[in-house]
Amino acid sequence: MTSKEKRSYVRGDFSFKVKFRIMTPEEYETAKGTGDQILSPDKGICIDSNDINRREEEIYPNACMIDFLLRMDEKLDQILAMLSKDGEDKGRLSQGIGTNLSGAGMNIITDKPVEPGKIINTNFVLLRFPLVFIDVFGEVLRVTPVDEGGKTLYHIGVKFLDLDQNDRERIIAWVFQRQREIIRKRKGEM
Repeated sequence: MTSKEKRSYVRGDFSFKVKFRIMTPEEYETAKGTGDQILSPDKGICIDSNDINRREEEIYPNACMIDFLLRMDEKLDQILAMLSKDGEDKGRLSQGIGTNLSGAGMNIITDKPVEPGKIINTNFVLLRFPLVFIDVFGEVLRVTPVDEGGKTLYHIGVKFLDLDQNDRERIIAWVFQRQREIIRKRKGEM
């Protein structure tokens, strides 16, 4: 029997908060070229396969504090944009719920539709110690409207663009960790 699975990365169904901003292709090219995307504190350091069993705080000793400080600048920019009359919408982030995550992309549920082909800048937190902030560009591949309780919600399929290898490894490690937790919980209930 042959598998019909065509995914390159492990995928898990989880629920997590996601913030995103729709970008024009010009904004994306500018942000990609200048590095406006929040930089991870460990860019340039690859995770060795022997490190998978080590605790993340041994690999990234001050990642939580560095991520927090990097995010502070983004939050201040959002506050300033909200206070200014002309930049009111530019700094606003839409919110959604991530329902599915892999090293190649994710699914988001939101109350507003996004056109397929649009580029979005997403950020979310992987809950583990230390907290891991992921900030990545993605392309909207599909948008499916779904009626849930009389309200129309939109399931958005996003393919990651230019995802850093370290962030990809952190996402995959998190998905495996969550899957192991679910298996242990199920075994404990038997």
